[in-house]
Amino acid sequence: MTEEKETPEESPVASDEEMVKVHAELHREKPPPTMGFLHAPLVFVFLFGCLVFFCSIQLANSTNKFQLHPPEDLVKLSPEEKAALKLERKAESGKKIFAIRCASCHQLNGQGLPNMFPPLAGSEWATSDPGLITKIILNGLKGKIEVKGETWGLVPAQNMIPVPISDREIANVTTYVRQAWGNSASEITEQQVSDFRAESSGQTEQWTGEQLRALYPSGISDK
Repeated sequence: MTEEKETPEESPVASDEEMVKVHAELHREKPPPTMGFLHAPLVFVFLFGCLVFFCSIQLANSTNKFQLHPPEDLVKLSPEEKAALKLERKAESGKKIFAIRCASCHQLNGQGLPNMFPPLAGSEWATSDPGLITKIILNGLKGKIEVKGETWGLVPAQNMIPVPISDREIANVTTYVRQAWGNSASEITEQQVSDFRAESSGQTEQWTGEQLRALYPSGISDK
């Protein structure tokens, strides 16, 4: 006799409509919250936010405002030291202007060019009355003049044309010239330059030596 094999009971298969109903039920039913889930009171959230805020302020103040290098210690200067520092910086600026605007004729050492352009080192035209050198820069200079016992400006090519720079630049460069190469004249201020510009507003041509000698008789000797 042959044994008949028992076949397992076939499991019922859900229809498509039943599957749709099951999924719909699952979507409608929300699972309960996880057991032990911590609901932090709002007061704790507020306190934590305040803590973060104050820590950020403290961090910013204690790290030099996030600068790479700490600021140098401030050095308190006396009024005299401040004035000297200001004058030094002014002369440095004037030196740069001189190198660009004036050195081609008067040379970096202030000695000028023989038979061409007069020296500024030791020249009373540069170191006497502040108005003299300032007005020469403002309006230029033509004709012959006597500088340190020598005659200059015998040919038109040696005439000086006006220098188109601002009052501040004129104040800086004249101050430099009056204190360089052994010269020891006073500083010229920007206000002085402005006043000299107003005084010479009617001068439409280059100055002559005679005109300047008449304006500044004590500043130009007969040598």
